[in-house]
Amino acid sequence: MNLEVFTEFRLVFMIILVILGLFFIFSLVPKGRNAMVTFFSVLTVSITHVIIATSLLVVENFFLDSFNLDGDSLTFYLYLGIVVLAVLNPIIYKIRNKGRKTGGYTFR
Repeated sequence: MNLEVFTEFRLVFMIILVILGLFFIFSLVPKGRNAMVTFFSVLTVSITHVIIATSLLVVENFFLDSFNLDGDSLTFYLYLGIVVLAVLNPIIYKIRNKGRKTGGYTFR
């Protein structure tokens, strides 16, 4: 019985999840006058990380089929966490920063 498990991309999925977790924390904090994190940056990071994680999952499944290995359930759960955080980050950022307009031009 062949019980080899392919776990090579697990670290990459964890790093992506940590980055999205940091952006989740940044999304919870209301932005001030000089905000480093904007809605555009949260949205861009969320979309790109979901695309990267999805392509990694597809490549991992290709390797599993090619080499007749078993999949890792933890990697799939990490992927689900990435998708959930990527969807929640822009929504929470918009809700937390609703009604606060910063960064516009002021004439004094």
